[in-house]
Amino acid sequence: MEEKQQWEYQKNCLLGAVGAALLIVGDLCLSMVSANKADSGLYMREAYLSGEYPLSRIVILLVTGLIGMFFYAFGIKAIYQQIRPECKILRACIKYGGLGYVVSGAALHFLVGTFAYWITYLSAHIGREQAILFVDDYYNRFMTAIYFVYIPMIVLMLASLIAVLWNKTNMSRWMVVFHIVVWQLIFAGIPDVLQAAGAGLSTIGYVCSQASGNTAALIWFLASYIWVKTGKTKK
Repeated sequence: MEEKQQWEYQKNCLLGAVGAALLIVGDLCLSMVSANKADSGLYMREAYLSGEYPLSRIVILLVTGLIGMFFYAFGIKAIYQQIRPECKILRACIKYGGLGYVVSGAALHFLVGTFAYWITYLSAHIGREQAILFVDDYYNRFMTAIYFVYIPMIVLMLASLIAVLWNKTNMSRWMVVFHIVVWQLIFAGIPDVLQAAGAGLSTIGYVCSQASGNTAALIWFLASYIWVKTGKTKK
C-alpha cells in the first residue's frame, strides 16, 4: 500500500471498529437481562414477560444501530481494501455483499429489538398469553422476509475468509485466527458449551450469542489496523 492508501485503510479499520462497538451496545441492550430456565428464543424470556425489561433500551438500540451501521460501512470498505486488486470476484463479493448488509443491517438490528419491546409492553397490558400470540405472529410474518438479509452478510464474510485463507489479502494467512467468522463461531458456541457443562441458561450466554457477530467484527477491525500499523502489510 502507498502511504495515502495505508492511512485511509487504517482510518476505515478504526471507524469500522467504532461501528461494531456501537452495535455491541445495542446487542447488550437486549441481552443484559436475567436468565430464567423457562426462557427460549429471542423474545420468550421471563425478563420481558414480567415487565422487568426497561423499554427505554429500545431507543438506545435504534440509535446505536443506525449510527453503528454508518461507521460499520467504513469497516466493510477496509475489508474490500484488504483484497488484492487482481482478485476481482472476491472484491465484487465484498462490495455487493457489504452494500446489501449496510442497507439492511440496521433494520434487522431494530426488528429484533421490537420483539423485546412488544412482548414486554403487551404482557403488562393484555396479559402474557395474548402477548405471546401477538409476538409469535409478528415474528412469523416478518422474520421470513428478514432471512434474506443474511444472504449478503454470508457472501461478505465468506468472501473475506476465503481471501485470507487463499493468501489474497495484504495480510499473512495466519491472521485468520482473528477473522470475523472464526470469532463469531467461538462466541456463538459458548452458550452451548456452558449448557453442556450443566450451567444452564445465563446472562453471559445471551450476551455471547447476541453480540457474537459484532464482537467478532470489532476484533477483526482492530487486528487489521494493528497489522498495518506495525508495518507488516504485504507490498
